[in-house]
Amino acid sequence: MAVDATTHTIIIADGPSGEILTELAFSPELSPTELAVTPDYTKAYLPCANTNGKNAILAVNLTSLTLYSLPMTIPYPAQFVLPETSATTAYLAEPCGALHRLDLITMSSQTLGAPAVKASCVGLAADTERIYTAWEHHAGGTVMELDTSGNISWEYDIAGIPTNIILAGSRLIVPFTNTAFTGEGVALFNLSKKRKSPAVVTIQCPSCPSSLAAYPCHAAVAADNQTAYIVNEDGASIFVINLHTAQIVDRLAIGRSLSRLYLIPDTQLAIGTSNLFADLCLIDLAGGPLLAVTNTKRQLLSSIAILP
Repeated sequence: MAVDATTHTIIIADGPSGEILTELAFSPELSPTELAVTPDYTKAYLPCANTNGKNAILAVNLTSLTLYSLPMTIPYPAQFVLPETSATTAYLAEPCGALHRLDLITMSSQTLGAPAVKASCVGLAADTERIYTAWEHHAGGTVMELDTSGNISWEYDIAGIPTNIILAGSRLIVPFTNTAFTGEGVALFNLSKKRKSPAVVTIQCPSCPSSLAAYPCHAAVAADNQTAYIVNEDGASIFVINLHTAQIVDRLAIGRSLSRLYLIPDTQLAIGTSNLFADLCLIDLAGGPLLAVTNTKRQLLSSIAILP
């Protein structure tokens, strides 16, 4: 499932054959910023910025393959996430950092809070009881855990600049890029431990020239939550990390800019998306070669969904 920005359509295709099953058109005034699928795979939600300021959420019924707009107006959806176990609640962060909880049954929203200092939310994740956020600010970055009412449970300052936050079982994965004083890497938080200091995996050293920056920006995690694949957008590569040992076990040279990675279940294959190229590529994670790239004039957004 992907979004084509050129034709303003949502594309649902059969994975094995590549055959397009349907294309659902939406208003050209809308620009989707994310694509999130409910845990039961019955619906997909696409928060959208609107040129007239009336930001909205598109919903796709994945059973009937129909598209409709939810009867609610939302703040600008810079970040949007569905909790891993809920199909009725979503969380949204505005560019200014204001955090909101959305009730997708009553079509209502509640503001949970805003940062005390100037900061932007660069990553959002959630489970049933907690919200996890990554923030960029003048001093670097901060990772926070909040309850569902917006109260801060704990926070941790990262020397680098966070680029995302990914929740995988009992772990938080926070890629970060460099500042003038730090290198690049990934912070791994073990949420099962009371002390929330992360293990830090360095990808690029602090003395590396900025022109050689990797820019780790996304992570895909294997089904057993033991292996993470860290996407380096500028480095055109993927680092493979053992989450148990917090060690890099492999580096896959892809040779093209990737923004996100989506694992294909029960295979050693993944689909990479790219903000730079607006296309999809098929990657062999066992060896690293680029197997195929979509050959189309479509401009595909980097957020896609792989459905069982």
